[in-house]
Amino acid sequence: MKRLNKYLISNVLKILAITELAGLIMFITIEFFEHMDTFTASTKNFTLSIYYLFLKMPYYLNLILPLSFLVSMLILLIIMVRNNEMITIRTSGISTVSLMKPLIVLSITLIAFSFVLSEFIVPVTLNTSEYVYRVRIKKEEPYVFFKNDRIWFKRDNQICNIDFYDIKKDMIKGLTLIDFSNDFLIQKRTDAREGSWKDGFWLFTDVVERTFDSDGIKSKKTYAQMKDIIREHPSIFKVVEKNPEEMGYKELERYINKLRQDGHDIRRYLVDLYNKISFPFINLIMVFAAFSVGLRYSKTKNISKGIFSGISLGMLYWFFHSVSLSFGYSEIFPPWFAAWFSNLLFFSMGIVGIVTLRT
Repeated sequence: MKRLNKYLISNVLKILAITELAGLIMFITIEFFEHMDTFTASTKNFTLSIYYLFLKMPYYLNLILPLSFLVSMLILLIIMVRNNEMITIRTSGISTVSLMKPLIVLSITLIAFSFVLSEFIVPVTLNTSEYVYRVRIKKEEPYVFFKNDRIWFKRDNQICNIDFYDIKKDMIKGLTLIDFSNDFLIQKRTDAREGSWKDGFWLFTDVVERTFDSDGIKSKKTYAQMKDIIREHPSIFKVVEKNPEEMGYKELERYINKLRQDGHDIRRYLVDLYNKISFPFINLIMVFAAFSVGLRYSKTKNISKGIFSGISLGMLYWFFHSVSLSFGYSEIFPPWFAAWFSNLLFFSMGIVGIVTLRT
């Protein structure tokens, strides 16, 4: 039995390495051609693009790991069926559950590996890649910075402070813009409760505009709406404001607590937080999915069927998972349920598939 376990794990790992490499090449190629005009604009940009693509590799490695694991197990199972190894295993009295045990142990190792990647490595490399692309390659920034949990930028004689920028909705909450004279005296202060990017400009609501002279406040005006208080494109703020994908679990949790204390909507971020836990467990579910599907090809001679089945099953999972997360963002599903729905669904389907196998 130990020899069989070693055989299963070693062969799955070999195929997994090949499928991961193939997936990485595919994603890196797509990424390069998507930004090819920018990457090939100069020799410097091309050199930086190689560095940028290298930094994106841990993210893609973690992203395609569950699908690669699924395809690897299906390929191995179909090879074993084709070589009559599965018949030998069955006649030896080895059950499906016993056959699954070493791969379940391997999946737990992959869960830990995925969590370490997403918690410690991916946030660093994604942040750096975003900086390289936007600042070094596209020459965006550099007068915007993040300090004391707020976004600040200076332009001419103006200083602007943004309390919170919602990357997913391109919305600003809590804006303060101060105009200075050449003698560094405050001339005007503009405060806005909320702003949204529409049709190429910022539209702010609940705006208060104060002007000052040497004696203090000269005038105060309020506006229900006001355009173009600032003209910076949303991409400028995305350089300093992180996506949930660019934060580890602990960092995102701290960020959510800060948003909660400030009274901001945290529901979308809670979905991403729970997803950081649920995502690595896909590797365990893929074991049940692979055996419930792979062992049904008892008469097949084509490994390509296993690859096609794995990719189709993986795409089906990602479809349900994406829809579930969207329902969570839209507040149709509770955040925890949105993150775990697809896992629970496919785990249940895998168990039913294995139970109904003819042994």
